[in-house]
Amino acid sequence: MAIKTSIVMVFMVWLAGVHCHTYYLGSCPRVDPVNDFDMSKFLGRWYVIQKFSTASSCWTYDFVRNKTDDSLKIVQSRDHVALDTVGLDNNYRYTGTLDVPDLNRPGFMRVRFPMSLAGKADYVVFSTDYDNYAAIYSCQSILFGHRRSASILSRRPTLDQPYINKIRTKLDSFGVDPHDFSIIDHTDCKTLPSTSLLNVEVNQNTFSTGNVINVAKDVGKTVVNGVVDVAQGVGTIVNRLANSTTTNNAVAPAGNANRDVEFVTVGNRPNESAFLRRIEENF
Repeated sequence: MAIKTSIVMVFMVWLAGVHCHTYYLGSCPRVDPVNDFDMSKFLGRWYVIQKFSTASSCWTYDFVRNKTDDSLKIVQSRDHVALDTVGLDNNYRYTGTLDVPDLNRPGFMRVRFPMSLAGKADYVVFSTDYDNYAAIYSCQSILFGHRRSASILSRRPTLDQPYINKIRTKLDSFGVDPHDFSIIDHTDCKTLPSTSLLNVEVNQNTFSTGNVINVAKDVGKTVVNGVVDVAQGVGTIVNRLANSTTTNNAVAPAGNANRDVEFVTVGNRPNESAFLRRIEENF
């Protein structure tokens, strides 16, 4: 059950990523980054106030710098609209990597998310004062066109309207229609325990060889356990039938029914560990 739930949730994460963009023919519009962008001031938690084409709630972006190798990543967190609709609390996080192709333009970055089939996308910080508001534009070339998205951010779950108007006007000046923005709801946002099946994280390690092998092992063990349980159930039924036949038939030779029962019953499941070892050896 846990495996099936995880697979469904990861698929929903991918669908949500697809629907947070708008699609157009031609090349990506040029959106200029802010001058003298300072990532050290930009790091940390941002609340998404508006975002292109989404109905999900409780969006946040966390920008993180790795202290070991100075690499950058963005962790997008949200609640999924499909589960919100049916009243299920849920969280998932989607982690991407960021790089700066031109150090002279630090506000222009490239982002890659694990489930993006088209590869990297432009990721541009085109407006910010670091303390109150920020705005990000992303665009990715695809066959015969491009897909684009934009986000209006705040250091708090709300943002004053003058900041929002300023950002929308600036985006429009680059030829990007601001009418694609959706308003993000931040009321009643909850953080679920890490053990919850509805708390899902997707990052660069999610689809690693090791993780795929572990999932395959879990599936194999589940199948074997199911087969063993069924066999044990059949053995129990045959035992009962055999005991009933022996009781009602006094002339039956003692032990004949038991030999048949020993053939079909699993008893203490002596073969289960052997089956599981074979599965692990194959992976």
